[in-house]
Amino acid sequence: MIDAARELARPWLRRVRAGWRLVGIAIDQRRELGFRRLAVRMTDRFSRDERPTDLTGAEPKPERGAAFDVIYAIGYWDGEPKRYRVLNIAEGLRAAGYRVHIMPFDHLADIARYHWQATALVLFRAEYDPLVGVADALSYARSAGMRVVYDIDDLVFDTGIADRIDGLQLMGPHQRRQFIAAMNRRRRLLVACDQVTVSTAPLARAVAAVGRSSAVIPNSLNGRQLFLAAELANRQRSADTPLRLGYFSGTRTHQRDFAACEASLLEIMKRYPRTVFRVVGYLDLGPQWEPFASRIERVGFVPPNDLLRLIAETDINLAPLELDNPFCEAKSELKFFEAAVVGVPTIASATEPFVAAIEHGRNGFIAANSNEWREALELLIPSPGLRKIGEAARARALAGYSLEAVIPQAIAALGLASRANEAVRTATARELANP
Repeated sequence: MIDAARELARPWLRRVRAGWRLVGIAIDQRRELGFRRLAVRMTDRFSRDERPTDLTGAEPKPERGAAFDVIYAIGYWDGEPKRYRVLNIAEGLRAAGYRVHIMPFDHLADIARYHWQATALVLFRAEYDPLVGVADALSYARSAGMRVVYDIDDLVFDTGIADRIDGLQLMGPHQRRQFIAAMNRRRRLLVACDQVTVSTAPLARAVAAVGRSSAVIPNSLNGRQLFLAAELANRQRSADTPLRLGYFSGTRTHQRDFAACEASLLEIMKRYPRTVFRVVGYLDLGPQWEPFASRIERVGFVPPNDLLRLIAETDINLAPLELDNPFCEAKSELKFFEAAVVGVPTIASATEPFVAAIEHGRNGFIAANSNEWREALELLIPSPGLRKIGEAARARALAGYSLEAVIPQAIAALGLASRANEAVRTATARELANP
């Protein structure tokens, strides 16, 4: 009876908590918006909260007693991280014959309620939330012999580096407190797990600093991306097409990152009048960009396949990150390999993951300061022949970031029963042939 009452109360308590969080956001924004505009925005936020969350990738509830190799519980549905960390890996594991179930972290209690079994339970970017029943779920998982794995792709569990996260500068005081509290909850759950999987070596070291072992599972390219990329990589460009420099920012949290290449890029735009700057995602360009307004292409947030097409239409991909920033150092090399898979060369900041992925001058360029950004641009812009290093970049992407390359690493990290690598290769080839 007590357990039933607790289960009934949890959804209601989560809604109350969400309401208080919205109140905090309102407090932060009241001066910026004024009470009338704030009332309109909060009404819209509350109405959106009434609509179901977009749980793309979540699957129907399995039958009681169902058994899997891996159960993934996604704690962060926004944006694309779940695609790289869960959906792609699940695709590759299934193609290799493993049984996988994907569910929302908020439904974690269902695992014990329906007596599901698994070799590994993976909690992606989740927070220690008593209202989800975390403690009971972990206890059941261990009693059932599951290996509990925490998966994370950003350094968002160490409050000591919170002031280095550019996105926090866009938040009001209440939102910043919420964000830092969430970092603490992620750390608590990470420490409570048996194993951690991460996307980069710097993240692995950050996990070691809190006393947990970890394994790197790189971000990856799924079968549909590879199928589409094979078509796009062979594109033919018209001789009168302007030369495009592409920056694919995604979220509103990259102003300080872009500053790493901005001064050099402005010089190049002035020196080469046939260049066009394509911005996909969010980026605030100051008044210094007004002389080039007619040569700036702006595209908002787009689905993954459309993003790949937009990248393929550029000639040089720009991947700046703020150097000497532990948050940025931990970010993955996906901005290199997503451009590489369509044959577009990248100039990237000299973070550890980019340096490990890019062989300078052979499959891309690394830049550690403004002079090196300018030098790389001046080498690539006038030289179509040199830009063919995109072909070497494509080979690097396929060798290191296809599911064929990544799934054996995931199998080992999750402690799954080993199967022949040939099965992985055969299954991946089948997926590519029939996307």
